[in-house]
Amino acid sequence: MADKKQIARVWVDDHAVYAETKDGLRASYAFAQWPRLRNATDAQRRDFYLSYHGIHWPQIDEDLNFEGMFYDAGLCDITPTEDAVYYLTPYTTEEDPLPTAAEEPVEYGEKLSFP
Repeated sequence: MADKKQIARVWVDDHAVYAETKDGLRASYAFAQWPRLRNATDAQRRDFYLSYHGIHWPQIDEDLNFEGMFYDAGLCDITPTEDAVYYLTPYTTEEDPLPTAAEEPVEYGEKLSFP
């Protein structure tokens, strides 16, 4: 994968966290790989937010990098800037918060405005 890939959605289920790029590539990490996520409650696993480089779970202070996730899946190379796979943070306000977790994959495209 030579070009950068933009994350379109991220979701969790009982066993893993998943990410999908705008062009349909998918990667995942099993919670069992990460002690904090393995030992977290369902509510803690679903309480995450996205940054440019990855996923953060504030209640358990865990971070996972998108590029690492896609590299482990064989879908990208590691880069010095760790942004071969990235997420553009949409606007969010207290009145209109961005959904971050759901039973089904969360679609972010409608909330994003791309340059």
